[in-house]
Amino acid sequence: MYYRLNKAETVPVTLYHVAKSKVIGGKKVVTYNNFIRLAPGEEYETDDEAMLAWFSEYKRKVRWTEKIERTLKSHGVPYETEMCKSCGGKVKKISYQVVEVYDE
Repeated sequence: MYYRLNKAETVPVTLYHVAKSKVIGGKKVVTYNNFIRLAPGEEYETDDEAMLAWFSEYKRKVRWTEKIERTLKSHGVPYETEMCKSCGGKVKKISYQVVEVYDE
């Protein structure tokens, strides 16, 4: 399986607490104290199912701006908008997947 940053990202992104599988003492365990830096336009390959599942579920949530929404829309990146629950709905947020997972 392959993964890459979504097409709207233009700068390298560092992701923290990424799930990775390791063999420790003969047992396969998943660790979350890992980080990974991805560059825009680069394609990566892995067979680690824990990492791929983490990428598929990870979404970045940021404050909504018209520019961010327009950029995501123009690159075909799916996104969701919502009103911030912790501040009583005064701030609009946008969430989107940072990493695309695909099979070639």
